[in-house]
Amino acid sequence: MMPAPAFATFLLTLLLTLAGTAPGAVAATTLPPGPSIRLSTAVRPLAAQVALQVDPSTPEHSGQVTITLELQHAQRTLALHARDLKVTAAVIDLGVRQLPARVRRLDAERIELRFATPVPQGRAQLRLDFRGELQSREPYGLFRRQHDGHWYAATQFEPTGARLAFPLLDEPGWKLPWTLTLTVPHGLMAVANTPMRAQSEVRAGWQRFEFEPTAPLPSYLLAFGVGPWDVLDAPPAGTLPVRFITPRGRAADAAWAAGVTARIVQELEAYFDLPHPYTKLDNLALPVHESFGAMENAGLVTYAAPLVLAAPGEATPSWRRGYVSLAAHELAHQWFGNLVTMRWWDDLWLNESFASWLGDRITAGFDPGSRLDTAVPMARQRAMDADQRPSARRVREPVRSDDDFGHLWDPITYEKGQVLLAMTEQWMGADRMREAMRRYIRRHAWGHADVDDLLRTLGEADADVPGMLRSYIHRTGVPQVQVSLLCDDAAAPRLQVRQSAWRSLAPGSPHADAAPPGASPWQIPLQVRTPGGLTRIMLRARRDEVPLPDTTCPAWVQVNAGGGGYFRSVYSPALQQALWQRPQPEVAELLTDLDDALALSQSGGVPAAALLELVHRHANHADRRVVEATARLLKRLQPVLQPSDATAYALAWQAAFGERARKLGWQAAEHDSADDRLLRLVLVPAVAELGSDAHLQDQALALARQWLAGGPAPEADIRAPLLATAAVATPVPALSLYEQMTVQAARTADSSEQSAWLGAAMRLREPELKQRALATLLLPTTDLTVALPALLEGAADTEEGRSAALRFIATHRAAMAARSGRDAPAGWPWYFGGACSMGEARLIEATFAPLAAGAQGGQRQLAQVLDGVRLCAAWRQAQAPG
Repeated sequence: MMPAPAFATFLLTLLLTLAGTAPGAVAATTLPPGPSIRLSTAVRPLAAQVALQVDPSTPEHSGQVTITLELQHAQRTLALHARDLKVTAAVIDLGVRQLPARVRRLDAERIELRFATPVPQGRAQLRLDFRGELQSREPYGLFRRQHDGHWYAATQFEPTGARLAFPLLDEPGWKLPWTLTLTVPHGLMAVANTPMRAQSEVRAGWQRFEFEPTAPLPSYLLAFGVGPWDVLDAPPAGTLPVRFITPRGRAADAAWAAGVTARIVQELEAYFDLPHPYTKLDNLALPVHESFGAMENAGLVTYAAPLVLAAPGEATPSWRRGYVSLAAHELAHQWFGNLVTMRWWDDLWLNESFASWLGDRITAGFDPGSRLDTAVPMARQRAMDADQRPSARRVREPVRSDDDFGHLWDPITYEKGQVLLAMTEQWMGADRMREAMRRYIRRHAWGHADVDDLLRTLGEADADVPGMLRSYIHRTGVPQVQVSLLCDDAAAPRLQVRQSAWRSLAPGSPHADAAPPGASPWQIPLQVRTPGGLTRIMLRARRDEVPLPDTTCPAWVQVNAGGGGYFRSVYSPALQQALWQRPQPEVAELLTDLDDALALSQSGGVPAAALLELVHRHANHADRRVVEATARLLKRLQPVLQPSDATAYALAWQAAFGERARKLGWQAAEHDSADDRLLRLVLVPAVAELGSDAHLQDQALALARQWLAGGPAPEADIRAPLLATAAVATPVPALSLYEQMTVQAARTADSSEQSAWLGAAMRLREPELKQRALATLLLPTTDLTVALPALLEGAADTEEGRSAALRFIATHRAAMAARSGRDAPAGWPWYFGGACSMGEARLIEATFAPLAAGAQGGQRQLAQVLDGVRLCAAWRQAQAPG
């Protein structure tokens, strides 16, 4: 591995070599003509030195940034990114003279520097002094948090948060070495992407941390943290040092994660046949929990603390699975995204879908006994749910405005892209896919790539793949493949297949036979399994026939063998019944079939009664993953049932899962298997509430009261559903329990425990208690980052709770938005995505439309939620009697 200083020298030399020449005319402006959020390509950053003074206990920071630039032609103005910063001095240093600049704001995200005389073509150093504020309402930009009486500051720069910390040219197409210096109060520790080069006292009460230059990085991957951190040295991954950096007093809680991370790194290194690209791997546990999971910063991966830290006895099987999956995703980014970076945000999917696909592959192999190898069918379900909505966007969606950043991180970018890659791997074979990925990474290492680079590399291995992927990533929607079996004496058995756009019942969705004007068919890789074997065909036409290897008419046909194809399978009625009754199908195929059955019902093609038959057929399946999927299917039916169906619905839960749920109970037992512990989280809360199980409800209430009285706490991952069930089971009046719950929430320092208590308080049945809980959101002492998600999640499961929360927000939305992050309201409608009536859709729209207009991505996110609610309402109407 080349050391970081050598990478910096390499990049600088390369950029100087590649910098184009241009006539020496003075440019009138540095911004491209027409509406654009892009800066001019006539100015290229080559290296940057960033010096910041940061005291997490105070809201302000200051600093100086020096950027080495290459100008293709002389210019009188330069444009940079800077948001909510005050630039106090700006000077171009030409070596023999200096040119001061006047600063003018272009818009909320950009500033212009204007010089009295043109800055000549060639190299120059731009130096800017500035001051700004540490963000306190959301974990974005350079933000601060108080935890356990101590203040911490850290960064989250993706996608455009760096411009909140210092002025710069903030686009992913520029990768350059960054040299960071942090001046912080004495007694605090600073960490960053690279190892510390020097530490010194600069004046009374302050110390300076100087870090090694980074390898070539885009600005969104620069990261640092300041605070009274503790450090746990983890086992190294070969020669790569690994550390976990935690809030004070929490280092021991990183022990489990520290024990497995090196193995994740080594499995990724083996896949790529390349070492981890950076000189160290620090894992920084941030004292945050809201709207933040993790970030793949090179050499300094950041995590929300609850996802990486577990107190003794709280590293439950589900928590461990979650950490491995999340860490594998973030560490896969060190190659996908960091070593090879997208040129522009249009190709964010190259980062996220690759990391999801490979991260889940690593997770599946990490503990085969846990049977975690069904990530693709689960991702397919989430992707298609989003993709069937009229407001769906493309995988490769042009990013042309600042508002577009507000909806890039969604199931299309992550899960649809992941499934397309898995489908590609299934078509090509794992070995050829791995070799193609290795060539792609080696070919573009330390540089950039876009979709054409990827498709070129894959096409070298399989000429069918580029056309197949292009047919998916540049359009919205889900294809469906209609299948009928042709058997006659004159010819061998064959399938007749026809492709078209999937039709849901959502208003505005396409008809089954409709296609956008000029749209070509999808290129769909069909892998057809029959009793006679496997048949492969790339379906390029709208109709085709597929010869089968069977000598007689097959008893069943599975047109999506392996379950990873991104299309809905629509069989003739006889074939559908035969497939559903097929003995011992593969688990991945069965999961896909169950999801397609749900989709068929949502499109009006299958009655709810048929889904109930599938639930009862598979409720006692030997594989936990099928049982979980069956329970989820039954839960999805709840909103579309009529009030008169409530008793029958509860009986369906009891018949399918009641005995097993009562046997599992709320508390782990010594003899529990790993599957038992995971099934408990799915079955017990559902049977207790949806199955109206008095035994489990009474048990939950008793355990909650014991905990309030000082007894043992339930296991961490069952606490929230246990308390929610206890709340539902509490007889009216429940004021006493409400007061105990809210006191306990205020008392605990554990944010996840606090969320569990608050969410349960919102589930108490009395309307006045719901209003009392919601009113706490207006108190200046309430931490909205904890209380708002907890209370809205508590309201989400019932129409009464949603109505109360929506009316409260409609009345107080301005006050709530003023205390939240700038774009936080864009995500609030998602809490109400479980609504299922046109009346609720109207209420959601009226409540959030004024907020959506002022939040980045707000209008599209609101549209996506409304599409889902209207789809459910249409499905409900279709299932109604008569």
